[in-house]
Amino acid sequence: MEGIRQLITKHVKLADWFAGFIKMDENFELLAPVKLSLVCFRYSRQGASNEMFTEMNRTLLEKVNATGKIYLTHTMLNDKYCLRVSVGQPRTDERHVRQTWEIIRNHTLKL
Repeated sequence: MEGIRQLITKHVKLADWFAGFIKMDENFELLAPVKLSLVCFRYSRQGASNEMFTEMNRTLLEKVNATGKIYLTHTMLNDKYCLRVSVGQPRTDERHVRQTWEIIRNHTLKL
């Protein structure tokens, strides 16, 4: 039980750390409170409509997933297209979370 508890605690901390990247970047927004290891967010460049946000985030999802290095999922929250990062693999550590953020950020520069 203690090993599982430690793993869950680690994943929650890594998800919170990832959410910190989102909070620090004016081009992104969290769309839900971070619960356990799931982070719901979207790219939200200033001045775009919700329809434009949806298209930009769909494109971002496709480009990021096409790298084969990370895999994002999506959903709709309050009529907003939402990207999701879930930390759940036992070997995931800070370098993986940082790499995830860097891949996402690098692909937004191309939108």
